[in-house]
Amino acid sequence: MTTFTETTALRKRSLRLFARDIMTSPVVTARPDARVKDLVALMATHRISGIPIVAAEHELIGIVTEGDLLYKEVLPRPTEPAPIVRRLPIPRVAEAAERARKADGLRADEVMTTPVLTVTEAATVHEIATMMVKHKINRVPVLRAGRVVGIVSRADVLKAFSRPDAELAEAIRESLLHDLWIDVSRITVDVREGIVYLDGRLDRRSEKELIEKWAGMADGVVGMQSRLAYELDDRQIRPELPRR
Repeated sequence: MTTFTETTALRKRSLRLFARDIMTSPVVTARPDARVKDLVALMATHRISGIPIVAAEHELIGIVTEGDLLYKEVLPRPTEPAPIVRRLPIPRVAEAAERARKADGLRADEVMTTPVLTVTEAATVHEIATMMVKHKINRVPVLRAGRVVGIVSRADVLKAFSRPDAELAEAIRESLLHDLWIDVSRITVDVREGIVYLDGRLDRRSEKELIEKWAGMADGVVGMQSRLAYELDDRQIRPELPRR
């Protein structure tokens, strides 16, 4: 299993963290014909709450989560809508049919959720977190060429906040220097307990605001305090109008 502390020099210089940096790999998976009892045993043994369901070539076809299996304990038991009702293009009817299918299913392919929202290894932590919040999901499989190579849970996303302070400070300085071409010798970047402290004096106000915004975008930042000062408020400078 990949751990968060197994970092590379490249990642230490990166302002962003990606799915490949935080995902759990290898992934516990199951085949479509796996029995519900076996799925529950896998979840209990590995202390996980979701299992990707893969075909023979490790191609993702669905996912079974604790939520999918809970329908078996719901009272009154979900029942499938009548055939004539199922033809109606109403979301609630489709949802009722889905609940009934999961309540009665005995195998992975009968209780799984499909299609599955997925990401690639290049997805940023911000993108993954946004997806989880928007779609109210707890985990996202990571694919490479259609095959499952990892899985990112909400707990994995939160690993960004355990990023070492020294690594985070270095990543911010490197990004300011190489991405924004900022003279970092004029400022200090310090990180303590995830909070970024900026100090120094710059030529322009716009430069100060850009640095503050850029540093705040780094994955793992929980807060920021800036004492950056500037010589010129360039927001007050109006461009000269062409003479007629």
